[in-house]
This record gives sequence, C-alpha cells and structure tokens, in this order.
Amino acid sequence: MTTNTKRATKIQRLSAGDLKPLASLIDNLNLGPQFPGDATLYGADPVIRSPHHLGEASGMAQLLIGIAAAAIWHMRTGQKTNISIDIIDAMHHLHPTHFVQQQGRLINVGAEFVEVNGMFLCRDNRYVMIEGGPPYSKLLKGYLNFFDCGYNKKSIAREVSKWDSSDLEEALSKAGLPACRAFTREEWLVHPQGISLSEAPIIEIVKIAEGEPVPFDHGATSPLQGVRVLDFTHVLAGPRSARTLAEYGADVLHISSPAYPDTLAQHLGVDEGKKCTYLDLREAADLKTMQRLARRADVFTNSYRPGVSKRFGLLPAELAGTSEHGLICLDINAYGHSGPWTERPGFDQNAQVATGFAAKEGEPDKPRFSPVFYLGDLMAGYFAAAGMMAALLRRSIEGGSYHVKISLARSVMWVQELGFLETATQASLPEKDSYPAKMTSIDSVYGKLSFLTPALAFSHLALPYESSLSPYGADLPEWCD
Repeated sequence: MTTNTKRATKIQRLSAGDLKPLASLIDNLNLGPQFPGDATLYGADPVIRSPHHLGEASGMAQLLIGIAAAAIWHMRTGQKTNISIDIIDAMHHLHPTHFVQQQGRLINVGAEFVEVNGMFLCRDNRYVMIEGGPPYSKLLKGYLNFFDCGYNKKSIAREVSKWDSSDLEEALSKAGLPACRAFTREEWLVHPQGISLSEAPIIEIVKIAEGEPVPFDHGATSPLQGVRVLDFTHVLAGPRSARTLAEYGADVLHISSPAYPDTLAQHLGVDEGKKCTYLDLREAADLKTMQRLARRADVFTNSYRPGVSKRFGLLPAELAGTSEHGLICLDINAYGHSGPWTERPGFDQNAQVATGFAAKEGEPDKPRFSPVFYLGDLMAGYFAAAGMMAALLRRSIEGGSYHVKISLARSVMWVQELGFLETATQASLPEKDSYPAKMTSIDSVYGKLSFLTPALAFSHLALPYESSLSPYGADLPEWCD
C-alpha cells in the first residue's frame, strides 16, 4: 500500500456498489460483459478545498480507461485483471502538465499567467471569460485588435467593462475568439447549449459505417499492440487522449503543421510515446499523405474545429468511407456536437466558466477556476481514451466504423452531477495540490524528462515501460510495418 493510501481511510470498490457513477459509464459503453475483474478507488473526497468531487471524478475517469483496456486484454489473452487507483494520484492527474520537468526544471504550459486569459467584469456586472491559450499568436492578436488595447490585464479589463456581457460574448464569438459569460449551473441548464448537452451522453459513440469485424490478434504483450492511431490534435485534451492510447501499446503518429505547432511545454506534457511528423495540409502532396495514412489507421483523433475537417475532407463519414478495415474517429470540442455553440472555440477554463463550475468554486464571491486550474481538458481526454477503446472493442465484435464524440463542457457537467461537498468543514485541507507526487523519468533528445507515474495499478497487466519523445517533425509520415 502506498503512502497516499495509508493516509486514506475509505476504500471504494466497484463490486461493492461504491462507484455508481463509474458503473453507469461502464454500462453505457457496454464494457461489463468483457470485464471480469474489479476496480478500486483508495480514498474519498474531499482531499483539496473544493465543493466538487475532484479526486473521485478523476479517479473514476481513469478507472474507466483501465476497465476498457482490461476488457481488450481479456479478449486478447483470456487474462483477468483487477485495477486500482489512489485518490491523491488521481488528483495529480487532473493537472499533469504542472509536474513535467526537463533536466530537473519545471516546464509549465503557463496559461494561468497569460494576461489575456481570465474572467473580466462587464458593464452589466457579469463576468466574461476570454482565453488565448498559452497564448496562441492568432488568438492573442485577435483579442488585442478587437479591444484595441495594450497587452496587460488593466487595459483589457478597462475595455471589457465598456460592454454588456451578452453583447461581448456574441461579438467575440463571431470574431472566432473564445468567450463565454460566467453562468451559474442553474442558468446553464436552461441555456440552449446547456439543454443540448444535458441530453447528450458523456461519451457518445455512433456507428457510421458497416464492415467486417476486426478481431484483435492474440499473443499481444499490451492491450493496444498493433493499433494504429493517427493523432490530428492540439492543445491538451486531444493529444492527452492519444498519449493514453500510446501508454497502452498503440502505434501513435502525431500530425502537426510546421506553421502552427503547439508550444514546447505542451509537447513535453502530452506527446510522450508518439512519433511526430509535419504535414501542411494546404499542400496537395501533404494532404494526399494524410489521406493515405488515414486509410490504414485504426483510430483518427481530431480536436480542431469542424471547419478544418470540412476544408480538408477529414470528416468522420469521409474517412470511414475510405478506410481499409473500419475506423474509430474521435472528435473533441469545447461545447458539444449539437446546439447553437457547436462551432464556438473554447478552452478548459471556458468550459468551467460556462457550465457554472467556476461559479460554484467561487461562491459567494467571484467565479473561480478549479483549485488545480485544469479540469475539462483532462476529464475529456480520459473519457475520450476510454471511448476509443470501447469503440475498438465493438469493432472487433461486430465490425464497422464509429464516431466518438466528447466535449470539455459535457465532461465538466459530469463532475457537477456527482454532487457537491460542504466547504465549511474543509478548513484543514490544502487550497492547492501540495501532496507529494510519484514521478518517472525518461532520457530523450530533450534531456532527462520527468512526468507523473501512471496512476493506475493492474494486478495482471504490465504496460510497456520504455518510452521516448520525438520533436515535432522529427519522424517520417509513415506507419511502421
């Protein structure tokens, strides 16, 4: 038993009915018949000062990944495995990029320190959340040009205060810039987009094409050995989901444009275990290469907005139509795949603010982000990984191609649906995640890189332990045969 579990007093087991939200997710993905083992969460919330079940939410999302992987493992080998996670380790994995080190130095994405990112008070005394990422140049320039102001919070706050919140939200959204009002949960649930998301599954899997079953090969040494993943994602949620597939043995090839790569800090945090290549899809030859790679892929992950997929012919139905053997297509977006906000851009913190999560965190004062800053990116990334594995399992049984749909906002709403904790009794708990973390290191072209140790423990499954990190563009755009 680890130091963290010694600290904990409560043990929650799936078989004992202690993890009902997890059991519901397992049923929705139809994983139960293929999973003969048990899942255990050591510890219970609260473990950090918050009205939300943050540790349990992360723990159950990651246990769902383990259950999907164990179901595939059982199908491939006949072996049964039990799974467990410690609640402190689970909480660390809500913000794993905060733990990344290069040569012993912390390398933070740093979005929480960007001047344009944050909640600003409008003329009608309501807050609007804007975010330009780490920042991304296009978004940063977009905000500064829109407001015609200096790059500092004082100037931005001054310009925001001249607007009513609904007018500013609409104007910025029309300009293609992430923006949302700070709603309470009650307000969000009667908002058209909130209503649409309330009716959507947390993990939606839709069959989009028929095909012959694609059974898993036997004799594998990891659950996803032989699975090819074409990773066309950026920021955190999408790349994290594909990194998870790599952790379980998949062959992951990450595609980025040489003109629009993510930052080094993002890359170090989410691309371990992948090969990384450049393709500029505006060039005909590179687009043909992308299409060729997609035809032979088992999984295609996407976290760009729908306009990008339409422009380059990378919509799920088009990809499935040219697949050699059935394809799992993942789409992750900010606000969901139906409703008036489907094509609006947004980041993790936009989802926290729009859904009312931030309002609850900040009661009774100003809305406030998760105490570890992140939430939606990681929850969505973990749900996506589990959903893709469940779809691969389904393809192995009945064949076909599948569209897996995930959103940051719906993932945050699921955390809210776990209920709320009484914060008045939490004075002895830390306001920030100050618990010791278990780390692992690899040697790479970037020097010694250190990350959080994987949080899940398996009784009869050893995941691949040797890993690497390729620079963007370092690998050829081809599959290893």
